Amino acid sequence: MTALLDARAKLAAALAPVDDGDPTVLVDLVDSIEPPALMIGWGEPWLTPDTSCIRTGRLVVTCVAGRLVPGAGIEMLEQLVTYTLGRLTVAGAGTWPLDPATGISGPRVFTVGGIQYLAARITIRTPVTT
Repeated sequence: MTALLDARAKLAAALAPVDDGDPTVLVDLVDSIEPPALMIGWGEPWLTPDTSCIRTGRLVVTCVAGRLVPGAGIEMLEQLVTYTLGRLTVAGAGTWPLDPATGISGPRVFTVGGIQYLAARITIRTPVTT
């Protein structure tokens, strides 16, 4: 069980870079980004009630592969998704299961600071207390 205020930081720790080539993990909103990177935020719905004190939170890992230009962006995005899923498994699949309703999005345009990037969203469910 994780406190709502700690959930993003705990997920960031599970995804934190281990090797030099691993993507940067961002837990706060940014106005610029250096891909490849993983951005952690909250999904929709943010929280749903399970009991009077426990809720299901939906965290989103946005895998940002690179600027939206012709080329190998899809391959980098596939590598980021594979990396993220692998790290979530190492961290404990029971702790960070995919949200069966939303799972992993297809490639999409993601804009930061007026610049378009190629990205995908991985939605994870986790029990939280408030």
